[in-house]
Amino acid sequence: MTYLHKQLARRDFLRRAALTTAYAGTPFAATLATLGDVAAQTATDYKALVCIFMFGGNDQSNTIIPYENAAYAKYQVARPAIALPQSTLLQLNLAGYAGPQLGLNPAFASLKPLVDAGQCALMANVGTLAYPTTLTQYKNRTVQTPLGLFSHSDQQASWQSGLPTKGSATGWLGRAADLTSSVYNPGSAVSMCMSLGGNNLIQAGNSVVQYQVTNNGPVVIDTMDATHWRYNADMAAAMNTLITQQRAHMLEQAYNTVGTRAVATGNIAKSALAAAPAISTVFPAGGLAAQLRMVARLISARNALGHKRQVYFVSQGGYDFHDTLVENQALRLGELSDAMAAFHAATVEMGVANSVTTFTASDFGRGLQSNGRGSDHGWGGHHFILGGAVKGNKLYGQWPTVALGGPEDLGQGRLIPTTSVDRYAATLATWFGVSAANLPTVLPNVTRFATAATAGLGFL
Repeated sequence: MTYLHKQLARRDFLRRAALTTAYAGTPFAATLATLGDVAAQTATDYKALVCIFMFGGNDQSNTIIPYENAAYAKYQVARPAIALPQSTLLQLNLAGYAGPQLGLNPAFASLKPLVDAGQCALMANVGTLAYPTTLTQYKNRTVQTPLGLFSHSDQQASWQSGLPTKGSATGWLGRAADLTSSVYNPGSAVSMCMSLGGNNLIQAGNSVVQYQVTNNGPVVIDTMDATHWRYNADMAAAMNTLITQQRAHMLEQAYNTVGTRAVATGNIAKSALAAAPAISTVFPAGGLAAQLRMVARLISARNALGHKRQVYFVSQGGYDFHDTLVENQALRLGELSDAMAAFHAATVEMGVANSVTTFTASDFGRGLQSNGRGSDHGWGGHHFILGGAVKGNKLYGQWPTVALGGPEDLGQGRLIPTTSVDRYAATLATWFGVSAANLPTVLPNVTRFATAATAGLGFL
């Protein structure tokens, strides 16, 4: 569990309690009875966003690397002990790109064909910004910067909230869900924000709460699950009575309302998954792949869940490489690449590849300068966007100078972002269905970087 997860736990519990009061007296059988009505709906305008959060701060300089000789030489000089051999890089031929030729870390063998095929795009030097920021402004302190730069917990919160200069109880995907849930998912008893990567801020809305699912499916109480060998009718009835009773004490009532919703939602989601079409795509081993496999299964169950819009959060930890960067990052990126490729194949199998967009995010990038066998916390980083609707085999944003002392280098090769999280998120939110008029509700600072109508970066 990350520090951010712990920070959110109490706040999320109280929000869930406030939002689930209406469910306190709902019998489970009555809630389950709505499943058939919901399943009768068709999802002709279905869309899903899938966030892959790379906890720890991924080293962008060994993710997308200059391949052209002169640019590669500067990269190698900056990090001699951890520079990847030029001969191992997966060469890219990006459409419309005029900078030095680039290559991918060789761990991206599974994802590169999707880049070449135009299904995956690259996002360069994106990060948290309070305002557009130049090196001169940063050094002279004439522009406000995000709180807690280079801090894991602060930058995780800034990426996920879209509000880098103050704390927030909601995230930008949660606020997007607030605007779209009642429009696209009326009558659904299951939240459109589903997390397999733990408690998070990005999916927290004012009215929409996140629903956490395990890699094996919804969490249900064994003794209340009629399909489980431990099911006991008397115990199920007793538990039902306990958690549906109205309590005088506020915390006791909060516990009951959260429990009631959790049990009801778990039963509905489990029934929906059982009735969903099977997926034959083979996923690789690993925790991230297991999360994305369950996401694919939940997408397959979208009609039964009554969802035309869904938001998923999955996570992969272990990117904080102050040492042994080369070998360990290769393992993480290989897992990421294989899992993303398998997930995309599953969306193709289900016929929803054009309706599902997957994107990566991380605490921050890292410094170009080596600290020996690793790298230190940075700011801007590079990311990937995958899906049938993506205008891929292109690089979006501005490719930075990969050399110490460059125009974006605030010291030790730490990059000042040239594209804000706001514009990255705006592109995704607009595709998802958020109007230009409502975009500032989702991303309050977006107009500091572009008008709401022009905030999109063009990858969707």
